[in-house]
Amino acid sequence: MQIMKYIGVFMLFIAAGFYGMILLAPTELEYQVNEDINAPISEVYDAISSPAAMTKWMKGLESVRQTKGAEAGLGSEYDLYYPQEMVMHRVVTVHEAPFRIANEGLVKDFFSRVDDYTLEALDSNTTRVSWRVKMTSLDMKSRMIMKAEDSHKANTAANLTSLKKLLE
Repeated sequence: MQIMKYIGVFMLFIAAGFYGMILLAPTELEYQVNEDINAPISEVYDAISSPAAMTKWMKGLESVRQTKGAEAGLGSEYDLYYPQEMVMHRVVTVHEAPFRIANEGLVKDFFSRVDDYTLEALDSNTTRVSWRVKMTSLDMKSRMIMKAEDSHKANTAANLTSLKKLLE
């Protein structure tokens, strides 16, 4: 009977530690990644803003479906389909061609994400892309992914590298 008491106390500490990690995890994550691409600003903007082109450079993105509006105009909406039946609904909130586009994305009951792309022409054939991301957890399950900031930054940088390879 004494051993059961120790096992119970041990399990209590394990459970408290797990839930403590979740409660202490941040609810928001914000970071920025930059990349210089050897392509004119209009080409880079078209590749970033076109929902149809996203599957060519966004890692893990299986397909995109336009649900409202035209291409990436202000207020346009589309769904991004990822593996394991994850769907992110995105709305274009800023459309300042060819210098800036921002999208608000939502994975229902999981997390929201703002992707803000700023483009700067360094010369006629070189464009600097600054991609600012803000993720917000919408429930306790998604708070743990906010702890993986380095992983999110690396994935975003890999996507910009894919975009660079596509355009150069």
